[in-house]
Amino acid sequence: MSIKLNGAAYLLGGMLLLSACSQDGAEPEKEDPETTEESQTETSPDMNDKESATGNEEAKETEEAKETEDSNEPNKPEKEADGIEEKQYDSAEEAAAAIEGYRKVEQTNIDLGHGIQGFQEGAAGHEYISWNEGRWLIELDFPTDPQYIIDGYEGGSEMAKKVVEYLESHYLPAPHDIGMITINGYKEHPETVIKWQEGKTVYTITSKKEEPFDALETAVESEGN
Repeated sequence: MSIKLNGAAYLLGGMLLLSACSQDGAEPEKEDPETTEESQTETSPDMNDKESATGNEEAKETEEAKETEDSNEPNKPEKEADGIEEKQYDSAEEAAAAIEGYRKVEQTNIDLGHGIQGFQEGAAGHEYISWNEGRWLIELDFPTDPQYIIDGYEGGSEMAKKVVEYLESHYLPAPHDIGMITINGYKEHPETVIKWQEGKTVYTITSKKEEPFDALETAVESEGN
């Protein structure tokens, strides 16, 4: 009887020991907090260095793109001050050729005052008046329909005489070879363009005002500069 009890006791003890070992093997292994923290600390500088390098690369690419855009920008006039644009050419002949449409008015049929004779003609709703003063050619383009004419004028001849009167006492710069003034008297898109050549340079004044006298004044004042 004693032997049986001892055997049962040994059997029960072995089963308990086996169960305890099984539970120890199934328990998941926990990470050491200090080890995890050290791992994060070691990788953080590398990540910061990578982010810094990426930011520097993006800034470099942005700067290169800006330089490329600036280099592709169209050439601008070499100088523009006081409403006068300057453009340089390789020769005086090339500068003179840049002023297109210049000519000497040989035929005249209208008296503009102060001994100035001009040529007046009409075509397809336009009234054209042209004349020379020294080396200058002056041309007016006015509509024949009064509703399209700029305010204050009945026709191109009225403005032409007013321009001649103004230039009688206000002196334009003397061009090296040629100079040209074109005046558009249409109410919807008035414009005055003054161009003249000085050696290899062409000077240009452009005004969108109805009256041409602000542009003429700018040209006159440039004579004293």
